[in-house]
Amino acid sequence: MVKMNKVRCTLSNIYTVLCCVVVVLGVVSLIAVIMGIRPFVMISESMYPEVPKNSLVLLDTRANMTDVAVGDNVAYVLGKVEAMHKTTRVSSDENGNVDEIVVRSLADEGTSVVTADTYLGKEVLSIPAVGGWIRGVLDYKWIVIGIACVFIIVGCIPRKILDEKKIVESAEGN
Repeated sequence: MVKMNKVRCTLSNIYTVLCCVVVVLGVVSLIAVIMGIRPFVMISESMYPEVPKNSLVLLDTRANMTDVAVGDNVAYVLGKVEAMHKTTRVSSDENGNVDEIVVRSLADEGTSVVTADTYLGKEVLSIPAVGGWIRGVLDYKWIVIGIACVFIIVGCIPRKILDEKKIVESAEGN
C-alpha cells in the first residue's frame, strides 16, 4: 500500500507540474497575441547562419511596412508558403508610403518583392531549434492530445477514488 501511495504521489506531482507548464504557456501565448506577436517557424536554410532552419521566429504583426528598414528580416507569403528574408530595399510612393519591399535570401542571390498583400510581419526574436520541436509536436498533435487526456484522467480519477476511500474509512471509524 505504501508503494502505491508513492506512485500516486509521483503521478500527482507530474500532473501538477504539467498543468502549471500548460497554464504558463497559455498565459504567455495570450500576452503575445495581445501584443501582436506571431510565431513563425523557419523551414528552410535560406537565412542560415543568421536564422538557422527550424528556428522559432517571433514576428511583430503590428509593425507596418513603413517600420521596415534595410537589413530587417521580414516574413511574407511566397506562393502558398510563408517565407522570411532580409530586406535589401524599401520603395516608397510619392506620399512616402511604402508600397513594396525587396528581400533576398542569405543562401543565394534570388530576390522577391513583398507588397502589403503578402507582408506578414517583422522579426523580433529568433530561437534556434525550438521551431523544429514545435513542428514535431504539431505533426503529432493527436498523440499529444491523447497523452494530455491520459494525464488528466490519471490526475483526476485517483484523487476521486482516494477521496471516496477516505469518506468510507471515516464512516466505518465512527
